[in-house]
Amino acid sequence: GLRGNIDLSLNDAMTMQEMSPANPKPERRRFQYSLRAMFGLTTGTAAFFALARMLGYVDAVVALAAIVVFVGIMEYPHRVHLLTGILLTLVAGMLLWANLRTTGWQKELNVSPPNELGPLAKSMFYRGWPLCPFMICPSHGMTFDPSNGAVYLALAIDGIVFVITLLVTRGICGFCFRRRGRPITKTPLDTMHP
Repeated sequence: GLRGNIDLSLNDAMTMQEMSPANPKPERRRFQYSLRAMFGLTTGTAAFFALARMLGYVDAVVALAAIVVFVGIMEYPHRVHLLTGILLTLVAGMLLWANLRTTGWQKELNVSPPNELGPLAKSMFYRGWPLCPFMICPSHGMTFDPSNGAVYLALAIDGIVFVITLLVTRGICGFCFRRRGRPITKTPLDTMHP
């Protein structure tokens, strides 16, 4: 009885402190694993795979990435300007689509990817932007020879282009907002490098 009252009064005091005039926003509570959270995670996973089976895994991953970026923008709205966030979401979606779409080169060449490759490199062998790994992989007759690492180099170049494109987009948006005189908040990454 007495312990329950002490715990209840401590919780009430913490709630009152969270809502005090000095702290107008209540502190966010940490995520707790509950039956509801596990049900939501299971439902979300099932919905993702159902959508992936219906649309294809590439389109489902693009849709999932767009939802994650959108939720991130809504969760932390003051990290970037709203228009910058929307533009970054659109650019990231277009880059994901360009990197993950099927190009039709496998049907055209009628050659399967080399068996020596790992599962990721094998699935991305005929995909990618601006460089598909098969474009720089040496071939001998009707077989590809991935022994020199060119496949992974092409994937690394695609990843670097992806990140640089997003950074340039954010930089251009920040430059445009500074020229217009609107304040832009800095992210923790910006404060590390003045």
